[in-house]
Amino acid sequence: MDELTVAEAAEERFAWIDELEEDYILPTVALVAGVGRDEVIRRLHGDPEAGRLLTARQAADETVRADRDEDLVGVGTVGDLVFVLEASGYTTAIPGVLRDLSRGGRCFSVQIDINGGDSVHYAVDGELVVFEEHWGQVNPLRAGDPRWDAEWCRGLIDVDDETEIWGVKIFALMERVMGTTVHPSWFTEPLDTFAIPPASSYADTPAWDVP
Repeated sequence: MDELTVAEAAEERFAWIDELEEDYILPTVALVAGVGRDEVIRRLHGDPEAGRLLTARQAADETVRADRDEDLVGVGTVGDLVFVLEASGYTTAIPGVLRDLSRGGRCFSVQIDINGGDSVHYAVDGELVVFEEHWGQVNPLRAGDPRWDAEWCRGLIDVDDETEIWGVKIFALMERVMGTTVHPSWFTEPLDTFAIPPASSYADTPAWDVP
């Protein structure tokens, strides 16, 4: 049997991501480097002392209640990084939020969209570096930006095909950029979960400005 390519191995390893949709979970996942857990929560306008243990499924169920005026994020650590999991929200895909989370460090986030318009985002020390839907080569907003290494994409996608869809391979890219592993347990085990302002509260504000 032929050995799997890097891209094929990534698709196989992250096949469980596609299965989340069957449980009505369409996550946005962010990894933050250089910022502590409590500070990440504060930058999301949450209270680090007000967490409660919820699974992604439980958080998704609570978030869809019509009378809610807040979103929920699960927060944990992996090595020296902080991860933020939104089971059905998209706060960490908002440009201004990414910039804020990255101050003094870096933030990479991926949003999974029900209509296939998934997107990838990367900010470094308060500046947005990448913000685009993820097919073809992922490019920085500013051509030649040294904070984005084109080699991160190599092997995971045909960099010469601008129409190739990343799909779940985008999580392998996240791992390359941030130097850690994305764990399925983040979506199944209870996480410290915090209430934050709803993503909709950022509508029509400078938080959506993309340079």
